Amino acid sequence: MALISVKNDAFNICERIKRINPYYFVVYNTDKKQYEVHNSKQFSNTFCITCENGLNYSVISKLWKTKIENIDKIIQEIDENNEKIEKNVKNEVLDVANVKVREMFDYAKTKIDDCNFDDSYTTKWV
Repeated sequence: MALISVKNDAFNICERIKRINPYYFVVYNTDKKQYEVHNSKQFSNTFCITCENGLNYSVISKLWKTKIENIDKIIQEIDENNEKIEKNVKNEVLDVANVKVREMFDYAKTKIDDCNFDDSYTTKWV
C-alpha cells in the first residue's frame, strides 16, 4: 500500500483541512485510488475519513461535523437513529405477528364447524 502525501491542491482543500485541525493531513492511497484524511495525533492508526469523490467541500463539511467538540451531538444523533431502527424492527415484528394471528383466527373460525369434539381425544385406527 502506497500513501502519497498531499500538501496542496487547486482548491486549497488541504489548507482548509489544516484550519479545522492542525494535526490532520491528506494522503492519496494508490491501492484504493482515493484520498484519505489522517490525524497525526493518533498513534497506531491515524485514519480519519476517506474521500471517495476526491478532495472537495464535502470532505471539509464532514470533518467539521465530526469534530471532537461535537461529540455530544454526534452521540445524540446515533442514539436517536438506533431508537428509530429498534422501533421500526419492533413494528415490523408486531405487523408480522398480527397478520399470522389474523390468519390463524380466520382459519379457526371457518373450520370450527368441521370439528367433532366428541371424538377429539380418541384414537381412530385405519
